[in-house]
Amino acid sequence: MTPASSQQQRTVRGVAFALMATLSPFAGEARAQEPSTREPARAEPSASQDTRTDAPSAPLSPGEELVLPALPFLDLKLPSNTQAFAPRPDHAVFDTALPGYFRIPSTKVFLKLGIGATTTFAVTSKLLGTPTWFTTSAIPVRGQPSFHSPGTHTTATANPSDISLEMRGKTELGPMRLLFTTSFAQAQPAFGFHPNYAYAQLGGVLAGFTDSTFADVDAYPSTLDFEGPNALVFSKHAVVRYSHALSHDKERRMFLHVALEQPGSNVPTSAGAPRDMLPDAVIAWRAEGARGHLQLSGLVRAVGTQSRDSKDSKTALGIGGNLTGAYHFSHKHTLLAGISGGQGLGAYLNDTGGAQYDAALNTAGDLKAIPLLGAYAGFTYAWTHTLSSTATYGWLKLWDRDFAASLDAKGFRRSQYASLNLVARPMKGVLVGVEGLWGYNRAIDSQSGQAVRGQLTLQYRY
Repeated sequence: MTPASSQQQRTVRGVAFALMATLSPFAGEARAQEPSTREPARAEPSASQDTRTDAPSAPLSPGEELVLPALPFLDLKLPSNTQAFAPRPDHAVFDTALPGYFRIPSTKVFLKLGIGATTTFAVTSKLLGTPTWFTTSAIPVRGQPSFHSPGTHTTATANPSDISLEMRGKTELGPMRLLFTTSFAQAQPAFGFHPNYAYAQLGGVLAGFTDSTFADVDAYPSTLDFEGPNALVFSKHAVVRYSHALSHDKERRMFLHVALEQPGSNVPTSAGAPRDMLPDAVIAWRAEGARGHLQLSGLVRAVGTQSRDSKDSKTALGIGGNLTGAYHFSHKHTLLAGISGGQGLGAYLNDTGGAQYDAALNTAGDLKAIPLLGAYAGFTYAWTHTLSSTATYGWLKLWDRDFAASLDAKGFRRSQYASLNLVARPMKGVLVGVEGLWGYNRAIDSQSGQAVRGQLTLQYRY
């Protein structure tokens, strides 16, 4: 016997043992339900006993057993994938029938598996620092190596594809939800895990990896570009959140969220090593109804550094707000918008997240939080029940000229973002779309650069 065939046999035996272990509980249940070969003794019915027997009742469907509230939005037919996965304070869902969920045998828990396969082709006027994402702060400005890059740059990737595993059930403390989903989206065409959600929610308490409470996923414009507008508050990290219902009206819902979130000081190396003194604290008020929603969030954080010799540490106060919302004029017309501002908030916005724009050293050598202001708007129009378009514009500015020595003269100062797409959904789960994008980036030294992109996206989701 060759080593290869021996290895194959061991593999087959391993698979067989695994299948036997998996199926044995079901086999046990089946044996328990089989009729006995021996005829049991039959008791004679008494005069008072009803000889009729009731038929066993059918098991309840997931929607009938969990009885979750419905989200009141008018755009129920076009929720984004992010909207479907985002936690809701009262576990509300877009479809109360809970299609796609099935009961885990011998439990009261329902499970749903999902997979999305996405392929994107993009042609950009110049090479960006993030080839697969249209990040406007990564557009090269005059004086940088790629500013005069000749010709176009083309990328093709399937890394926005994702998989998900979700469980729902009822407990004595309220509804329960467990969700894990990951995509493989990277700023480069290569594959790698890009965690989206990994959280547990019990009643109004949530813990795990999810969207920041400072963000509002229902106000994200429907761009085909994975990045989205420059001024969008987009941040996922560890969160502990409590949500309290301020209104019990099903059509006019209102909530208050209080959260402690994972800190992450983004500072230039010239300021020292990043140091997080306290968790970020967020409070948010939210109201929603059939015509849309409005959310106001506030954030307080401590942005810190520590000197290389660990003998000195500095802290700057980060504080700001984010006002977002959506208004559905009808099932065909939807306006989404957001405006955010403050200081020390760079980690939470698309164009500055993960970079060095929370705080920096000023001309006096003091650590100061960097002020910023950003806004965006998106308008979606449904031409037919299968064809829609979204136009998006975003603007973002940092007041960081006094930090040029710490950040570098080519550091980010201001950007603009614009996109327009045409998306077709010929059948459930299928999406085909084209999108045009334009971006503008301006550095601290007033040098600037622009780029345009054309994108084709194909997706099938189950």
